Amino acid sequence: MRRSPLNSRLRLAEFLVSGVLVHLVVTIIIFRMFVGRGLTAGEFGLAVAIIIPFSALTEFVIDHPRFWHRLFRMAGNKFDDMDDLVS
Repeated sequence: MRRSPLNSRLRLAEFLVSGVLVHLVVTIIIFRMFVGRGLTAGEFGLAVAIIIPFSALTEFVIDHPRFWHRLFRMAGNKFDDMDDLVS
């Protein structure tokens, strides 16, 4: 089953906004709370380099509609209605 280009663009936009941008804002807030200053350019770059792979993993793998179905199938569990388990 092929995805429409619009669906792919929406998913990419969701990844960029909710994944990268929100995690970056949270990182800046936490850093400011515990260190008491803003991020330097090097620290900012390091934060972005760490955030992007984890955001991609979350958005494109774990948030995929069939991820939990495949995970339970790989574990050998046979459930009649998996939607009740993951909701």
